[in-house]
Amino acid sequence: MAGEKEGATKEEIIIEEPNHLHDPIADDSFGSASNTKNLLILIGITVILFVIVISGFSVYNNLTSAGVVSLDELHQKNLQGQLDERAEGYVYGGFSFVKAEGLWWTEINKFGTRLKIPLHFAPRELEQVKFTGDLNPQFNDGEDVFVAIDPKVTNEHYTLAISELSFNLVKGMDRRPIGSCTEDHEACIGREIINCATANGRPVIELIISETPEIEFQDTCVKIKGTGWDLVKEVNRLLYHWYGIMEYHR
Repeated sequence: MAGEKEGATKEEIIIEEPNHLHDPIADDSFGSASNTKNLLILIGITVILFVIVISGFSVYNNLTSAGVVSLDELHQKNLQGQLDERAEGYVYGGFSFVKAEGLWWTEINKFGTRLKIPLHFAPRELEQVKFTGDLNPQFNDGEDVFVAIDPKVTNEHYTLAISELSFNLVKGMDRRPIGSCTEDHEACIGREIINCATANGRPVIELIISETPEIEFQDTCVKIKGTGWDLVKEVNRLLYHWYGIMEYHR
């Protein structure tokens, strides 16, 4: 398997994010109450999509068979050094990364299953991302994790980052993202109002628009800070850390 030194796995999952994740959304109404509600709903839908997929490997693989062959061939070429490292693919820490359809793909072995992971950025683009603080092990307790969004933000990259984070929390981390808000807002009626300051031992991931990009661990809370594509990079860097592909460094 590409990127793994272990033997062949039993099954294979390819879980592609909704189509809009391949490019940022251009919408002048972004940030309105309706769009905030849609984002909160999307966070929950990721759980349903994953349950559907894992309940029927063969059906899903048949629907995506062309993509499976294409990616496997790319990984084989990559491992044989036949791809352009700058634009097509390279091996990082034993994991094969190939670019297809505007995304960087790799694979991990998850409980005997090949899990194909598409993200917008590959590791070499993320090596300068900074971590600060320490994460309390209590963050890993339970299944739920609150994904706290700022309902006032009008930013397409913000939504892209949250969508990519939530989808990978489900498919790769076996966590259930709970769409919540950092403060009261008309779009957040019936939703948990929570942030790092009010986490009180609960696992929270808070996305913050900031000109200084970084990932901050604070007790049982993770603050992902950035703006524009930097925010997406922060999310991808955190996911590679959790997938065991890139190490934590300050």
